[in-house]
Amino acid sequence: MSLPVYQHYNLKSSSLEDLEAFLKPDLNLRHPVVINLKIFTPDQQRDLVGLIENYYVSNNISYKFPYPIYVVTENESTISKMPIVKETSELPKFYSHAESRMNVKETHLIGKNRLLQIEIRNTDSLASATGITKYGHFHREVVSLEEERLFYRGIITKLTTKAKK
Repeated sequence: MSLPVYQHYNLKSSSLEDLEAFLKPDLNLRHPVVINLKIFTPDQQRDLVGLIENYYVSNNISYKFPYPIYVVTENESTISKMPIVKETSELPKFYSHAESRMNVKETHLIGKNRLLQIEIRNTDSLASATGITKYGHFHREVVSLEEERLFYRGIITKLTTKAKK
């Protein structure tokens, strides 16, 4: 078993049949994926990004878990919720590992990782994404309330020190 490093795919044509043959539910199950669309025109790139995103959304598959799918395109990242970069050099360095031999501990961790990947594959990606979004919202609310509490605590401290003087 190897470490999860980027798997690069260059689409040859923008036809729907080629795209359907390329997209599989387990495409990002074992490693992060980079889909390069630079050979197409910006309009074709935008259409292909939309088709790829629609495939994942309509099949209720996550393009972020267990490994992300990055799209290399000239378009802005605002056209899609998928991770979009303009150049491969902008990809996160986390998955850019030099090939080397793994020790026993790393091999054991990769085995655990495989079990977690299978478990993630069998979950509802929309429910997971919704849960993560709700958790983030509640966490931001707690942080905001804690900042407010510290602000009021500071005011009370200043008033009590002035009253004692």
